[in-house]
Amino acid sequence: MRSRGAVAAATVVLAAIVPGADVALGDQRADAELAYTCAFPGGPHPVKVQVAARFPARAATGTAIRPAEVTTSVTLPDAAVAELTRLRAATTGATTRLTTEVAQNGASAQALWLGTAPAVPLTPSGGAVFRATGEVPTVTAGSAGDLTVTAAGLTLVLRPVTTEGGATDPATLSVPCTPDPGAKGLLATVPVGAAISSPSPTPSTSATGDAAGAEHRTDPESAPRIAAPKARAAAATTAPRCQGDTTNPLALAAYTTGYSNVTKLGGASLIPVFCAKVVQGPNQLKRIEVRPGVFELHLLQNSVGRLDYEGRAQTPPGPATFLTFGFMPTTATMTLEANGPLSIESDLNNTAGHGETYIRASLMLRISDVKVNGTPLDVGPNCRTAGPVYSSDPDPARNTKDHMVLLGELKKGTDTVWRGYSLSRGGPLDGTVTIPPFTGCGVGEDLSPLFTTAVSGPSNTVKQNQGAPCASGIEDDPAQLCTADKQPTTIPTPLR
Repeated sequence: MRSRGAVAAATVVLAAIVPGADVALGDQRADAELAYTCAFPGGPHPVKVQVAARFPARAATGTAIRPAEVTTSVTLPDAAVAELTRLRAATTGATTRLTTEVAQNGASAQALWLGTAPAVPLTPSGGAVFRATGEVPTVTAGSAGDLTVTAAGLTLVLRPVTTEGGATDPATLSVPCTPDPGAKGLLATVPVGAAISSPSPTPSTSATGDAAGAEHRTDPESAPRIAAPKARAAAATTAPRCQGDTTNPLALAAYTTGYSNVTKLGGASLIPVFCAKVVQGPNQLKRIEVRPGVFELHLLQNSVGRLDYEGRAQTPPGPATFLTFGFMPTTATMTLEANGPLSIESDLNNTAGHGETYIRASLMLRISDVKVNGTPLDVGPNCRTAGPVYSSDPDPARNTKDHMVLLGELKKGTDTVWRGYSLSRGGPLDGTVTIPPFTGCGVGEDLSPLFTTAVSGPSNTVKQNQGAPCASGIEDDPAQLCTADKQPTTIPTPLR
């Protein structure tokens, strides 16, 4: 899980200022390798930091400049790794808090770039390289002139884990880092010109202090405005309450959403954002071998979880729209109700460059609030599937008769970067399920056959997307993935 960039100064491609529509135009790529000194508990250590991002080549005033494809790669030297291994750490995840200085026309503001990196093994030599990614704030300039973005202070937060899968003591290390004297941290210069629609732009107002991830160093009227990533700002309105357990250091809380494609209906039903609470199990070491230039690691982990919506083990009720028998418009509210805990089995094979996570759940599908062609249809309070939705997959490991199985895969690419799903980072999961016949539908007449005919059957695909979890059992949230009351800040978008 290593990423190595070429040693180079910050490079940017600057385009001429061309007044135009109120949009950011073109793009330029920044790739800066910077030198920092990080204050570890045992003493200061030099650390290499590479920051890469994509910026617009130019922008108009009033346009939100959104840095994209942002990565912060941090290389720890052997001496820093040795401090972690003395804590009995075998692996560690990392999060980064990079302060960037945004300046234009003598005014400046600060934007905090947050990143999360998956865990990497700690070896005696070769150091450790983390590649952190995450959404970052946008910047809006209210006047014309070159806008610069420069890397400043950095805080690196490490979460070491022992070979047995437990937390070290201390469970987290917060390491402040400062740029080396004389280091140039310029990431990009974005020329900003007046928009055609605003020939006489008025000075922008200073940013308010309620945008997460933004802190202003100066506050003149011409200071660039910083806005937090939309996903974080929307947390309170797009997802149910999901407060994690604060008493267990292995507790996680995460938001998940997705779609279920119902084959008979020829369409997809949205699975609303829901809360899952998980307690990670201990890692079982299947194989480990360390020798010069080689690190082989094969870990298994069994965890348990449960759905939580207002204290009930279910997803939030969600709307579904379909055509009964292909022509009759029907709307309904669908809810997935859990019969028991979620079973989560993770298998990470570093040598093979592959990881798999199976999530098994016994879920009943309940239908309510049905309307046919706009006319209410009373299905009663007990309209549901006669048994759990279950997997029907050619893969024997995913073929059952009493629960649904979703698979998330983690793969290491040719660039040695891991991509995909893991419990600790989130990502996509998918499965194929059979919807059993319905029972208990109707008041005065049995409507169950109607829904069985219209909905029940095999080969229905489910695709879910889990957001990065809040490590609620850790007092100091290292990635700022938790709100103050230990709810996840990352809300995923549904995937088809």
